[in-house]
Amino acid sequence: MALWDGLVAMYEKGLVRAVGVSNYGPKQLLKIYDYLKARGVPLVSAQVQFSLLSMGEDQLEIKNICDSLGIRVIAYSPLGLGMLTGKYTSDKLPRGPRSFLFRQILPGLEPLLSTLNDIALKRRKTVPQVAINWCICKGTIPIPGVKSVKQAEENLGALGWRLSSEEVLKLEYAASEAPKKMVQNVFQTR
Repeated sequence: MALWDGLVAMYEKGLVRAVGVSNYGPKQLLKIYDYLKARGVPLVSAQVQFSLLSMGEDQLEIKNICDSLGIRVIAYSPLGLGMLTGKYTSDKLPRGPRSFLFRQILPGLEPLLSTLNDIALKRRKTVPQVAINWCICKGTIPIPGVKSVKQAEENLGALGWRLSSEEVLKLEYAASEAPKKMVQNVFQTR
């Protein structure tokens, strides 16, 4: 409660115009929303892991709660730590700790990656642009990580167009067929 009281105090002093949270699960999100609302403080955003690979129960529940309360979802890791870029394969894994996770999940992503690639070719876009645009079509604000100016420029190509509802459904179906899903954020509260 001390943290929440601090947020209220910042709002009351005019230091912030609204509040956003990160990694709040469904229950905590509702609690802080009610707490802030009772004190006249707007909760405007919730940052959560959200991508075609992380459509777990919690993410979908958080998305529904946010939609019903007028809170914007900020989707971090919209490219699934890089698994949705088309850059990696079972034979070409990233270095470091991600390689273990990729080794577990990537082999089962062929249908999803193939669907992403098909749509990208048809649309004259890249695989990452399609994956990011899916997040936009779901009403989120994606914040993909980048390691270069080139990647940042490429990601801009996800803007200014929209996947069709049929393409969104194809992607979601392909994602649902993946035998292993993305590990959900261990820092997210319930």
